[in-house]
Order: sequence, then C-alpha cells, then structure tokens
Amino acid sequence: MTFRILSLDGGGTWALLEAMALEDLFPNCSGHQILGCFDLAVANSGGSIVLAGLILNMKPSLIRLFFEDEAKRASIFSKKPWAQEELARGLPIFPRYVASEKRIGLEAIMGPQGNFALMQWPRNEGWPNGPGGDPVRFLIMAFDYDRLREDFLRSYAVPKTGAWAERVSLVEAIHASTNAPVIYFDEPALADGKRYWDGAMGAYNNPVMAGVVDAIALGVDPAAVEILSLGTGTVRLVPPDLAPKGAPPDLLGESVTPGKLTDLRRASSCITDDPPDAATFTAHVVLGNAADKAGRIVRLNPVVQPVNQNGAWTYPKGLPKEVFDPLTKLDMDAVENSQVELIKRLGEAWIHEGAPNQPIRMLDDLSCGLGDRTYVQAKARWRAMTGNPLC
Repeated sequence: MTFRILSLDGGGTWALLEAMALEDLFPNCSGHQILGCFDLAVANSGGSIVLAGLILNMKPSLIRLFFEDEAKRASIFSKKPWAQEELARGLPIFPRYVASEKRIGLEAIMGPQGNFALMQWPRNEGWPNGPGGDPVRFLIMAFDYDRLREDFLRSYAVPKTGAWAERVSLVEAIHASTNAPVIYFDEPALADGKRYWDGAMGAYNNPVMAGVVDAIALGVDPAAVEILSLGTGTVRLVPPDLAPKGAPPDLLGESVTPGKLTDLRRASSCITDDPPDAATFTAHVVLGNAADKAGRIVRLNPVVQPVNQNGAWTYPKGLPKEVFDPLTKLDMDAVENSQVELIKRLGEAWIHEGAPNQPIRMLDDLSCGLGDRTYVQAKARWRAMTGNPLC
C-alpha cells in the first residue's frame, strides 16, 4: 500500500515559494484536502508555517497572503531596538530579531487552534485521512538547545521506538522550528519548558529524511513510499574553474577569503542550505531507488542559477539581470516588500519554466544528474506517479 509524504523545507520568507507551488499543484483546494493526499507531512522552519496553514485548513492562496503581508511578516521578524539594529549592521553575527516577539506574532496569526497540543490532533471529524486510510500525521523539526540534538515534534506515536505524540502546542512547535539562531533571533525559543533553535541546526532544513525514518519506523515498506519535496529556493553560481573568459562576473561564484568573522557568518548561514546531493538524494537511495534513475521522490525547488547556451553562461529567460543579481544576495529574512516581490518573480518564473528546478542530484557543471530539470517536468511526473490526486 502506498505511503505518501509531503516534505517542506525551511527558508524564512522564501517559504512563499512552497505556498505558490501548492496553489498550482492543488488548485482551489483547502488545507485539509491537500493534507488528505498524504499520509505524513514533515516540515522545518518557514515550511512549518506553511504546514500550520494546511493544518488550520487554509487554502494555499491564504497562506501566500501571510508571507505577502508586510505587517504579518514584521510580527515574525520583529526587529531589535533601533540602537541595537544599528550595531548589528556592522557586526555579521549580531542577531537582528526578538524571539519572544515572534512567539506573540505566531499566536496572533494562528488563533485559538494554535494552542492545542500536537497530541490533540486530529481534533475533529473534519480531519482528513491519508491514502493509507489513517488520519494524516504531521511532524515538525526543532533543535533542542540544551541537549544539542534534534527533536521530532510529532502529532502521532511511533511505538517501536518509544516515541509518543507531543504535548507541546502547535504554535510552540512552529515557534521552536522557526528560531534560526546567531544572526537571526536573539535567544532560544521556549516550548513546553524546553529551549529550541531552528531544526536546521540538526541538518534538517530539508526534513525529508526525518519523514523517511519515521515511515520506516512505523512499519511502512520503503518501496511503498512516495514523496513530494518542496523547497524554498537555492542559489548556484558558476564555479570559477568552469567560467570562460568574459563571462559576466555576477554569474560566477565568489572566492571568499577566510577569517574569523567571515567564517562565523558562513558557518551560521550554511545550516539553512541544502546542497543538491544531500537530503533528497540520500532519501532517494535509502528508499531503494536506483542511484541513476528517477524514482519515487519528486523534488520541486527553484534554483537561481545561470544557464549554459551554446557554451556561454547567461541569465535564465525568466530571471533577467535586474532580478537575478539581487536574488543571489537576498537573505532568508526578506522583510521588505521589494524583497518579497523578487521572491514572487522567482516563483512565477520557475512555475512557467523561466527558471530551473533543483534536481535530486546536480552535477558540478550545474547540469541535472538525476531528477527533473524544470517545474513542469516534475509536476507531470508527480501526477503520473500518484494517479493525479488533485482535488
């Protein structure tokens, strides 16, 4: 029997891209209708906000509005006082936002249902069953600050491993999962008496392997698992050794001079990255898919990368220089309207084949080694694999 997993990457405001993809894949569907196409949904950070919207039965179009609304974004990314913010501009590792204010903002957005414990879901008769016939399960990733280990915050039990559904509330779980440290939020998030950092700290920014592990622990045959993995965008520039003379410098990867401050910033930001050969490819192989053939995982994630046309590197047709260049420099905490517009431009270009899709495995020359080169190809493969489970 098929067991389907929806996996949602972290990525701050860039999770808008996941809402855009869901809106295109499941037109006019409610959150519960979408969840009903899966047996398990797993998410981290910004993706956990998208998941919360689905849990609260929001349509993707309404989830989009959360990321597009400047006031709602500001309630999550609540800036430090002016004097501290000015100091932060000159220090690459100074936190920019107030974690405790984020908790208040999330509660205001999610409303009373956000205060129900994960173990209390499903809460009503309207909760969907997945393709396997059981109530849809969900899993939110967070990193335990004090024990220095990843926590799997579940709405369900895994008896074989001694894991049980969590009593932490939904809003607390989202608060924990979205609490990126060091250069973003100023202190660990508090949830059910424990302190948390973003789940990316345990290498689960792309949480697909957490879903795979739990599915197997639940007794699911790996050969029965089908996964839709949604990302929040990634940037890949031309490696300097592959760049011909005269290539536009904005398309080339930079060579960074090591140093204490530079290294600290790179170390704190790399946790939110997902190299193409990491989580998704690992899950692909673990599930028994051939290492050189597309299997039962569909990866949908836009890539801001140059394209090679007749031996020359250039901008993708949907991302001209004035869009491409600022996107390569845009951080995950995009709070200004102009920054969000750039992310929307990326999403629209990606969905309409104007920007590449991240494959399951990307080669060093930025070509597709395994997976789908475009959003349209990936979408078609997902529909063919699942029998087109649209609402």
